[in-house]
Amino acid sequence: KDIASLTITSEGDVRVGLSDSTQYQYSRDLGCWAVIGHTHLDGSWGRELNDGKSSTKQPPSKRTYLHTVQQLHQRIRVAELGGRGSEGKQWLTSLVRYLSLNKDEERLREVLQGVISSPKSMIHGEERLELMGSLLKVVGSTCQRVYSEFKQQLDWAGSRE
Repeated sequence: KDIASLTITSEGDVRVGLSDSTQYQYSRDLGCWAVIGHTHLDGSWGRELNDGKSSTKQPPSKRTYLHTVQQLHQRIRVAELGGRGSEGKQWLTSLVRYLSLNKDEERLREVLQGVISSPKSMIHGEERLELMGSLLKVVGSTCQRVYSEFKQQLDWAGSRE
């Protein structure tokens, strides 16, 4: 594997891209390198996640789908470890959008339940219930049943605070 790119972010973090399309970022908190993605995935699903529309006519293969979900979870964790709330929120929103577009209600429920039942008042630099409201906007009519369940929980939690 050869180094294809070397970047220093505005926060001073070092990112390395290798010839096999793997990207790493050095975590000062952990004292080690963390995989943050694969460039070949970013081109296709990155646009889809940002648009909120499925650009492909066929759903991804199970392997590609699970790999993408895993990558998004990993990016959320890396952002959390680095204390970059807005980046963590971006990846969390992308994960929710991806799960919604693929109608993965089980995983979507797990993610949303983790947010709404979190003991933390602030998640990724945003008030927990406000974050939940913005995530539900992403879910929208794509997964109406999940949206309705969590909208009720959000309304109930909001009335209690």
